[in-house]
Amino acid sequence: MREEGVKKILVFSDLDGALLSLRTYSFEGAEEALRALRERGVPLILSSSKTRREMELWRERLGVSAPFISENGGGIFVPTALDLKVPKGFSRGDHYWIRALGVPYGRIREAVEALKGKGFSLRGFGDMETLEVAELTGMSLEEARLAKTREFSEPCLFSGDEGSLREELASQGLTLWRGGRFVHIQGPHDKGQAMATLTELYEASWGEVRTIALGDSPNDLPMLQRADFPVVIRRKGGLSDQPPPLPNLLVTEEEGPRGWGKAMITLLEALDG
Repeated sequence: MREEGVKKILVFSDLDGALLSLRTYSFEGAEEALRALRERGVPLILSSSKTRREMELWRERLGVSAPFISENGGGIFVPTALDLKVPKGFSRGDHYWIRALGVPYGRIREAVEALKGKGFSLRGFGDMETLEVAELTGMSLEEARLAKTREFSEPCLFSGDEGSLREELASQGLTLWRGGRFVHIQGPHDKGQAMATLTELYEASWGEVRTIALGDSPNDLPMLQRADFPVVIRRKGGLSDQPPPLPNLLVTEEEGPRGWGKAMITLLEALDG
């Protein structure tokens, strides 16, 4: 690996169930790896089903300054303070260069209402008060308030035939991800597409890079498939039950942030040569 030592590294990571504990939302066990990334100047690009506002909160808590991906790849946010060549397709906001790969939230809500009218048992975050979202997710009230600021997707409680729901959504140009308690209704975007866009952005400034991606759920698979070094974080009921056949795949022994931290240290040491 010495021969590739000049190549810089990008890390793309899911949050819940990977860098964060699913039960407590703690990142205890990942602190050493987070320090190692900062010391090496390796960007940690967070990629989650969370909203822009939630991601901003977690970037602050984790001490991360890199771009981030919201709502399963629906939005890409590149801080304007970073010295990167931003390609076509991004628009400038107050603090970010922004690219929307997702369908606007208003259209998704219209689809949810139409589906309810057809008899589908759906109840989205847009139908709930902040307190109910907090109780369902274990978030604080402030975190739940941020989780309701949707732009590109709608988490829903759903009971019924998931196949029929998928077919109905497909006829409207929408897709469905199963994420534990909720199904997530969104456009035909994914984390892998957003990852490819940001990799291209960094390579325009840095030259060829090596990518690490870490995740635990099916919605992380498009990101893991594009990574040079994919890492599946162990979780009962997650991807680790039947790991995908990917080159260089690492499956952690431990769950959550402890597994994340150990895998990251292992890879950084190996790539250091």
